[in-house]
Formats: sequence, structure tokens, C-alpha cells
Amino acid sequence: MNNISIAVEEINHKYPDLSFKNVGFDDCEFILELKELCLKWYIEIIYGWNTDIQREKTKHELEKHKDDMRIIMINNKNVGVTTFYEEDGEYVVGLIMVHPDCQGLGIGTKIINEYISIAKKTKKIINIKTYKLNPAKKLYERLGFKIYKEDDTHVYLKIEFKQIGSVI
Repeated sequence: MNNISIAVEEINHKYPDLSFKNVGFDDCEFILELKELCLKWYIEIIYGWNTDIQREKTKHELEKHKDDMRIIMINNKNVGVTTFYEEDGEYVVGLIMVHPDCQGLGIGTKIINEYISIAKKTKKIINIKTYKLNPAKKLYERLGFKIYKEDDTHVYLKIEFKQIGSVI
């Protein structure tokens, strides 16, 4: 069982209103639509928005992380997408997007808190990268993530758990 499967199982147990489904290539258009709704404003500023390029990038992300990606659902309706995986001995929240109509309901918080719980239990670092102007950065910081690196477009945040279980 991979890390996202473990997290999904725990989330389903704790929050029966949330469910998840495995991602298939037929979900590419839904993910692209979410990307446009959630991130287009910022992607446009940095790179310029081109739907065809974003579709290709989304397909590439699907190919790379298909086993680590899930569609987030409420009442059997697709409302978001999340990716969680391990790389170089650390956990990575690669993607978390929730449809604007469902933002503010605590969905992202519940999911990220479960990812943090897994990192804490295993005493591993958990990382997330986001656009500098992304309002979700405040959520990540509220949940305990600290900025450790920045570049022109992104901030890189992490929580590092010591062997004794405390947060650095």
C-alpha cells in the first residue's frame, strides 16, 4: 500500500463525507479545469496561460504520479485533486487543488493534516512547494510548514520531525 493509499484510508475513516478515487487519464480534463480555476491567474502572470501547454503539463504530471494521485470527492462529485508521495526519503505534497466552490470547507486542511500525521509517525520531513502569491501558503504556514527556500516564482515549505517526535 503506497503513502497516498494509507492517507486516503485514514481520511475516509475520519471524514466519511470525503471520498477518493484513483486517477485515470480520462481525468486529465477535470484536473486541467481545476488548474485553470485555481491557478490560471498566477500562471498567467509568470508564464502566460496557454491551454495546450497546460494540458501537456497535466498529462505529464499524470504519467509521473498516477499511482500517487487521487481525485477528491464529496457525495460522489469530483471537487479536487491531490498528490502525495515519497522522494529521497522525504514526503512531498505534490499537488492539492480544491474547486473554488468547495474551498473554505476544511477539505485541504483535513487532507494535509493527514499527510502531516503520516510524516510525524514515520519521523520524516514533509515538503510542499507553492506559488509565492498563492493564498494557500497561509494555510500551509498555519499547519506548521516553514519556508526554507524561495526562488523567483515559488516558496518551498517543510515540516521536519526529529527522532523524538518534536517539530524542528
